Amino acid sequence: MSDKIAGLLTLHPTEGAGDVNYRATIDPTFTIGPKVHGGTMQMLVARAALRAYDDLAEAGDSTTRGASTTAAPSTLRSADLVPVAIASDYLAAPVPAAVDLSVTLRKRGRTVTLLSVDLAQNGRLMVSSSVTLARPDSGTPHHSAPSVLDDLPAQPQPDGISIDGSPVGDVMHLGSALDLVLDPTSFPVARGETGEPVVRGWTRPKNTEPDVEFSVLVCDISPPVVMNLALFGWAPTVQLTTYVRRRPAPGWLRFAASSTEVGPGMFEEDHLVVDSTGTVVAQSRQLALIPQRQG
Repeated sequence: MSDKIAGLLTLHPTEGAGDVNYRATIDPTFTIGPKVHGGTMQMLVARAALRAYDDLAEAGDSTTRGASTTAAPSTLRSADLVPVAIASDYLAAPVPAAVDLSVTLRKRGRTVTLLSVDLAQNGRLMVSSSVTLARPDSGTPHHSAPSVLDDLPAQPQPDGISIDGSPVGDVMHLGSALDLVLDPTSFPVARGETGEPVVRGWTRPKNTEPDVEFSVLVCDISPPVVMNLALFGWAPTVQLTTYVRRRPAPGWLRFAASSTEVGPGMFEEDHLVVDSTGTVVAQSRQLALIPQRQG
């Protein structure tokens, strides 16, 4: 895990209203403009849920409030699980600083465990999430449909657009935590042109290999696809749901973000993330607001 991401995901137990409570500090690296990146917050929520799974097990779940008592095997730990589903409602946009995470266990089961995680800043609720933990998929899929990533090479090409030193990097500040290269054929806005609302690219954490938590962040890594329609500016996320399917293999992750319906006020954006072997590791869908036209 890169130093920046490791620092972000360092949780300190605190007192609070949940079954377990943590505090984390978000570095300015993890911002889009002045506000914290949405995928970063989901990654932090996922870490809090996994940490709480173990912390509550060690406490014998004695602090839980009304959770189902369908007990999982005592040998099952967070290392065996992934956040197979994270559904987050974005109520406000925090700034890079300390945030508090309040985790409540809803059900601990033999197949799935459900927790709710609230992320707050200065006493104000910012993001409210439900997180489902389960064992990841492994082995050969029963079916895999063709995707927009099938013809994208496993590694960035020489003509790729790196966010380091680019106009994108002036707004998306994650460059010191990860490598991000956009496919120029799917980012015509870089040439002053317009095109379909589809953006593809490659990413990986700095100086390390991708893991499950990083794949959560990648499910919100693309610049807003409406930029290809000449709609520029901040596109606030209303709701984001992410599915983690498998643990990623070493190497670059490839992603594609796309939209099928860009309305006058809102648009949906889907992310597909595959690893270096071409295997699907994560997917997401978000509802976001159309950037407000300037002037």
